[in-house]
Amino acid sequence: MAELAQYQRVLIDQDTCISCGACVAVCPWQALELDDNGKARLIWDKCKDDFSCISACPVNCIYKVGEASDALKAKQGWYRFSKELSPDEQKAYEEWRSKYNVTAPPV
Repeated sequence: MAELAQYQRVLIDQDTCISCGACVAVCPWQALELDDNGKARLIWDKCKDDFSCISACPVNCIYKVGEASDALKAKQGWYRFSKELSPDEQKAYEEWRSKYNVTAPPV
């Protein structure tokens, strides 16, 4: 759990995303994917704060979660889990949501 709890992660503004896939291509953790609409989406439990996706984005729609607006944190669809979380992982997730005021649920 401690490992997952230490990361800030990124938020994708899917309304601005142009579906180019640049962020997906540069992420060393395979923590980003294109969803069914071709928009970038975070895979929460895989993100380990590399942040290369932020500079790779040509339309600047990726933010460190702690620097994103509350409005963006409330939008649905920008993150999911790769698997069912263990109790410890779930606890880390709840702490992350609270710490960064993320109000949108995972997909």
